[in-house]
Amino acid sequence: MLPNQNRLRRREDFAKVYAKGDRYRGTYLSLKILFDSNTTYTRIGIVVSKKVSKLAVTRNRFKRQLRAIFRQLLSQLKDGLQIVVTVTTVASKPNYQELGDDLKNILAKAKVLHGN
Repeated sequence: MLPNQNRLRRREDFAKVYAKGDRYRGTYLSLKILFDSNTTYTRIGIVVSKKVSKLAVTRNRFKRQLRAIFRQLLSQLKDGLQIVVTVTTVASKPNYQELGDDLKNILAKAKVLHGN
């Protein structure tokens, strides 16, 4: 699990990121990223709609995998970011490695990793 301080939970927080954030797209994921200078830590929200899969088991699997990937990347992310990750509708179900690669590519493109 991600630490509580690193989670986006409230509807207002999601709405703020959706309204003001910059969008970056990959093969399986779409990210909205907003820099917030008021916070010293990065907050992450994950959205998997029923368009991706009608089965809750599948949607929850995507969320678990993305949380695990973010837990590994958290130390590499710049501080003060608010990120909403949306799994896009995909014909094939990506595995853990493909999700991780896609996420890393998008974060590098957005220049939010340390060293970019």
